[in-house]
Amino acid sequence: MPIPSEATVRPILDDIREQVVSAIQEAWKDWLASDFNGVWRCKRSRANFVWEQIIERANKALLEHDAVHMIHGQETIKFLVRDTVLFRFKKADEMGRSSNVATQLALAFHDHGQDLFDLPEVQRVEVVYKLNRLETQLEDICVVARNGDQIAWEYSLLDAGEAAVPLPMPAPKPERPATAIVKLKGAADDRKKRQD
Repeated sequence: MPIPSEATVRPILDDIREQVVSAIQEAWKDWLASDFNGVWRCKRSRANFVWEQIIERANKALLEHDAVHMIHGQETIKFLVRDTVLFRFKKADEMGRSSNVATQLALAFHDHGQDLFDLPEVQRVEVVYKLNRLETQLEDICVVARNGDQIAWEYSLLDAGEAAVPLPMPAPKPERPATAIVKLKGAADDRKKRQD
């Protein structure tokens, strides 16, 4: 299977964009409101808490969606949409890369030459959330396609629904001759002298 195609992935995930974004945003709010925020010592503890909340919320939001199926795996859950796009939720760094323990399965997820889960034609991507520099709030939620360690492409789900809207422009004013606009300094004095 070649590297995932953004042209294929984007319209498929756009169908569930609202539920995916909401699951991540609400999971982050759960973390901020929890008794563990500021108490747990390790970032991985926070990441695990947020991941569990994301999965719980996404599962509830997408449970009745006919085109979405959950795939339970070795301590992970993936979502298959329209039998075409397989994604998993991850926390990413500012460059969009998630970090995984380098198991064979984790490495294979980004090796598109390998068939995983007996789904040879599936496009595998990650839906990631990025935090601000202080890690106090969500900065972005993106879809990321990787090819090994390299980012093949990425786009924001927060920007996906926005389109450039042209601003209304004022109607052009009729042109006026320069003499009606510009008055040369001393021109009034010259006219007055000529009249005298």
